[in-house]
Amino acid sequence: MRGGEPVVEALKTRALPEGGCDKLLEFLRLYRDAVQMIVDRIWGLNEKLSMRELHRMFYSGLVSMGFRAHHAKEIYVYAKSIVKSARSNSGRKPVLRRLSARVDKYDYKLDLDNMTLTLKLHDGCEARLRLIASGERVEKFRGWSNYELVVKYDGNGFWVSVYFKRAVKPVKPRTIMAIHLNFDNVTLAIFTLDSGLAKLKRFKTPHRKLLTHKIWVERI
Repeated sequence: MRGGEPVVEALKTRALPEGGCDKLLEFLRLYRDAVQMIVDRIWGLNEKLSMRELHRMFYSGLVSMGFRAHHAKEIYVYAKSIVKSARSNSGRKPVLRRLSARVDKYDYKLDLDNMTLTLKLHDGCEARLRLIASGERVEKFRGWSNYELVVKYDGNGFWVSVYFKRAVKPVKPRTIMAIHLNFDNVTLAIFTLDSGLAKLKRFKTPHRKLLTHKIWVERI
């Protein structure tokens, strides 16, 4: 790991909509159809489209459909990644069926104390969900920074994956361990960085007996 590179992990939980789920399902269907529309548009293009070109081609149309600004960006970025993945695998043009959406951190409010999530949807609507997860799992992410999340519907219910990250400070090594394995023992030696021996420990092993022991099999 390079110094300063963040660690990224996801908290995946079941989510229960409060006050009905019609608007959330409507949003997920609209989101999927918008991604599919962009996939269809760019599939036949040979040139690689930059973010600026994608923005110019699709941003206004997506906003006119009721999406928020960050929704629009997530949609065309996601569509581009789907096309790139399908082409690299020499596959056919993808046809999306699953209901899922990536949501930017500016379009949701996460409350880990009360285990609630408020999503900003299309046309100014909102959806509030109660997250189902153990306190032990949630406590791990105290002090981490959350950014995007993925919400999906699998036919039986809603699931949310919230992505967290935190910076990790690299620790400078103070010692070096050397391991020597032979027939009779395993020797562990710990050296300081200036090659000084700090500790030596030897553990006896039965390796020689295992290698030289003969097993007699009586023929019947």
